[in-house]
Amino acid sequence: MRKYFAVTFLLSIMMTNAQILDKTAVNLAYRYTGRNVLQAGLEFRFGESNYKSVIIGPSILYTRINETNKFIPEANINYINNGLLYGASINLYAIEPRIGISLFNLLFLNTGYAFPIHKEKYFKGITVGVQFNIAPNYSKFYDKMKVM
Repeated sequence: MRKYFAVTFLLSIMMTNAQILDKTAVNLAYRYTGRNVLQAGLEFRFGESNYKSVIIGPSILYTRINETNKFIPEANINYINNGLLYGASINLYAIEPRIGISLFNLLFLNTGYAFPIHKEKYFKGITVGVQFNIAPNYSKFYDKMKVM
């Protein structure tokens, strides 16, 4: 019940300020971190520059562990510099630094390494992921293409 309250509270805060919504997107991702993982969450972009920005957000990971469904909270941060992505995420089981590329903040392709921080090493080793960020067309979340 507290999880639903927290999500509702977060969404209500976001609704109060239109500028916050302008820089917010929903992320949907697939990662392989020693096991198949689906991810969904929110992303918020800091920075006005089209090609240098910081993106942070909470997510929920879904995976199957020992024949049971697991939903695991995660926090991530990404720094984007001219299409290059440098980031990290932390969840209950691992810390994962990553590098990759960003295509207009619409698509992130990344790889990294999951360092286990829990006695159960569910997430460990080299990781590969693809993430789609979904925001309205008028959003300031996406980078604009410059035509010379």
